[in-house]
Amino acid sequence: MTQGGRIGMSSPKISLLLTGGGARAAYQVGALKAIAEWYPRVHHSPFTIYSGTSAGAINAISLASYASCFRLGIKKLEWLWSRLHSRRIFTTSALGTTGYLAKQGFARFQATHHERPPFGLLNNRPLRQLLNQVNNYPRLEKQIAAGHLHGIAITASSYKSGHSVSFFQGHPSIPEWDRAKSKGRRTLIGTDHLLASAAIPLVFPATRLGQSYYGDGSIHQLAPLRPSLKMGADRILIIDLINQQDSEPDHRQAPGLATLGGHLMDTIFSDTLAADLENLSRTNALLGELARHPNPTSRHNGMRQIDHIHLSPSQSFEPLAQQFYSHLPPTTRALMRLIGISPKNDAAITSYLLFEPAYIQALIQMGYEDTQEKEAELRTFLNKSSPY
Repeated sequence: MTQGGRIGMSSPKISLLLTGGGARAAYQVGALKAIAEWYPRVHHSPFTIYSGTSAGAINAISLASYASCFRLGIKKLEWLWSRLHSRRIFTTSALGTTGYLAKQGFARFQATHHERPPFGLLNNRPLRQLLNQVNNYPRLEKQIAAGHLHGIAITASSYKSGHSVSFFQGHPSIPEWDRAKSKGRRTLIGTDHLLASAAIPLVFPATRLGQSYYGDGSIHQLAPLRPSLKMGADRILIIDLINQQDSEPDHRQAPGLATLGGHLMDTIFSDTLAADLENLSRTNALLGELARHPNPTSRHNGMRQIDHIHLSPSQSFEPLAQQFYSHLPPTTRALMRLIGISPKNDAAITSYLLFEPAYIQALIQMGYEDTQEKEAELRTFLNKSSPY
């Protein structure tokens, strides 16, 4: 790579894959802050491909917009997350929440020829306003033209077709794709794509794109690595938001509504990634074996080994969610209790919705410390020359 300038054509394409997880995505900011400190102030991003889902998509857009100056992009992202409050994400006032829910209920009693608004417990209009204020979408095309950005994909789930759709913007050489339950469509990415990707089912309303409604990108995403691979990644750094060493739950207690909801959200955001990584490891092992014992009749069909690192939290977020639960606005806590969520027993689902400064800062610090502990491994991964 060239310092501070255009990325060389022979440099390996490294993809940054950011998974979803609501407020938990603050952890990704801390991890990336640690990585940014290893580069000079004016250095371009080590990543030329970005793939994001749900809250990870919001982080990806922010970073890709500043691909020419990695540390500046991280600084802006940290500034944004450090100043977040729940009221910047969804309506928190008693009047606003009551009015929104009343409107939702009234719409269900209207005649069928009236188009009903998509259902969501929380009104995410403040998030739309925030994204319109902080994101400079035209910068994406400028970064692509300058050679600092090869491609970025934002994944959402179509409620009409049941497919995972990755909306991407990037170099003209990147083709669209159609695979089982998965599509890639070239577009100019905007706020609606981010809102669709981050629309957690039942929590936030779906977003209309074209003639279809879309929700959280993790729902139908059977192959989370696919967008990065389709855009030509040689290596992939995955920053996950599920603690892989969580202790087993107490099966003696019957799970409540919120416990089931938290378990379902963890499954949506994590299980498909684990399966996709296992499949990638098997493919790499097979290609490595073929390379050691070449056969003139064998054909790889363009397949190649893809190196990857999977970062995930060293600790569970639930104790932090319990600690800072009281920071949620009173109206939001009342609504959560109304549907059966308590701070003591249902911290899993709370950890996704706790957009409050103290909790967010704790996650940023955890991500920073976890990444610092893997500095040697990550430096080697990001800076080694391409074997191809």
